[in-house]
Amino acid sequence: MDEVESEYLKKVPTASVGKAMFMFLKAFIGSGVLFLPKAFQNGGLALSIVLMVLISSICLLAFLRLVATQQVVGGSYADIGAKMYNQTIRFTVLFFIVISQIGFVSSYFIFVSQNLFSVANVLSNCQNHILEKYYIWFPLIILIPLSLIRHIARLSFCAILADILILFGLIVIIYFTSEQLHNVGVGPNVVAVNSMNFGMMIGTATFSFEGIGLLIPIVEAMEKPKKFPLVTTVGLIIVTIIYILIGTLSYLAYGDTIQAAVIYNFPPDSRLNIALEILYSAAIILTMPFMLFPALKIIENGLFHKFKSGRQSIGVKMSKNFYRVIISTVCAALAFGIGAENLDKFVSLVGSVACVPLCFIFPGMFHIKIAKKTWDKVVDCCLMIWGVGILIYTLYVTINSFVHPAVAEATTPYCPA
Repeated sequence: MDEVESEYLKKVPTASVGKAMFMFLKAFIGSGVLFLPKAFQNGGLALSIVLMVLISSICLLAFLRLVATQQVVGGSYADIGAKMYNQTIRFTVLFFIVISQIGFVSSYFIFVSQNLFSVANVLSNCQNHILEKYYIWFPLIILIPLSLIRHIARLSFCAILADILILFGLIVIIYFTSEQLHNVGVGPNVVAVNSMNFGMMIGTATFSFEGIGLLIPIVEAMEKPKKFPLVTTVGLIIVTIIYILIGTLSYLAYGDTIQAAVIYNFPPDSRLNIALEILYSAAIILTMPFMLFPALKIIENGLFHKFKSGRQSIGVKMSKNFYRVIISTVCAALAFGIGAENLDKFVSLVGSVACVPLCFIFPGMFHIKIAKKTWDKVVDCCLMIWGVGILIYTLYVTINSFVHPAVAEATTPYCPA
């Protein structure tokens, strides 16, 4: 996502270590944390904690190698691929960035639609006559106007507000899960290891570490880039602790009744939960333009690079606006086709297909070109082999879960049919 923040970060080229840490945490702690409790069920409690630490450690290794390569070569993530290899690698990196961001936004549409549907049922005393799947289209009312904004810096207020709302959401999640554990105890069928579905856990965990594209812009913004390894290490430790805390508390509280996003397990008629669903939905909607921005810019540059600037031609400007509306609508249509019942599987699929190459394979590919020590080259090879192996295995497990879905636990809806 380096294309997202580069323009904004260039305005603060002397960021302190503290500011760099804030940007790092902002990049990694988002809505992905809501899907981790379901991933903990897929992996089992003990195995999931081990996998989170393992994946976090490998991500740290990959992040530091990517930044080390950038400091030698220069340029964005995709530019590194072009300089180290060729334009084909550059386009491949851009392709994975596009599908990952579109995948993120599509999953957010599903998540928000379920929240809005739940809130509408409670507030209308079950007089809501709009089917849940049609709520998927509602976020377009806000996303489309924001997607027409060309400069990401103009959306900075949305980012700050979204961060505040997400922080509120995390606090409420800890409150509800802790209360559930205190009043009810450990949820049903909590297992230490789930050997059947732990591959989906890996995909979802990788999805959660979705901020790798922001690393290079953060480094470029720092006053002392040599201190970035410290920022990355401490930041990733904080992120991992938060992820494990949310995943563990939620899975222990609700066991195998855990939903695709943990807030669906909370009492639907609780005022605090209603506020959480509304505010967290607002945070996700405000996050959508940032997540979609790199995909919009990459595709737009490919489609309109031979045309005049929109400032010089009204026709080109209107065409670009129409294209942005179409891409936003495509994300909603993709979410509509996937459906709420497949949300956790889709998140795992995006993590497997798009995030694994960006997090593991490409950093190893790029760093091996500048590595001088044999040991560094061996580590880079291991990183690439790990990425390819995880990609193949998690993709197989996720596709198999679509083809042979497990029998879902029956849940009691707030409004009886």
